[in-house]
Amino acid sequence: MNKIRKAKVEDVTTLTEIAFKAKGYWGYSDDFMKAWKDALTITVDDIQSKVVYLLEDDMAIKGFYCLCIETNELETLFVAPTYIGQGLGKRLWNDILLKAKEYGVSSFQFKSDPNEYEFYIKMGAKRIIYVESTVIPGRIYPLMEYALAHLPTK
Repeated sequence: MNKIRKAKVEDVTTLTEIAFKAKGYWGYSDDFMKAWKDALTITVDDIQSKVVYLLEDDMAIKGFYCLCIETNELETLFVAPTYIGQGLGKRLWNDILLKAKEYGVSSFQFKSDPNEYEFYIKMGAKRIIYVESTVIPGRIYPLMEYALAHLPTK
């Protein structure tokens, strides 16, 4: 049974591994992945200062997200490649919306990998503008926003 729980400090290595594997799923080069090392590394500070939750079963962590309340930014949302296509991204997304609401966030922004753009559109996010990567000069990303007014009422 998959459950979502708050990440613990001892999860940082596993979450970082998932981030690298999920980013690498799209076939990026070794040089590209090396350039992303810092951006894909989950730290103890992330766990302690941000809203970091993971989805797991008894055997494995399958995905996670990191939402920074201070900046209203979704920093990461990753599903381990083995579990892509099983609806886990949508489960994590729905949890992001619940946590954002709990923390009083009315909207949040995030940069979408071009390969994940359609997923975020399906989840109700809107592209605001295109921005240049701070990691790979010349690479352009959609800057997305989700307004919690889109959150369905019960």
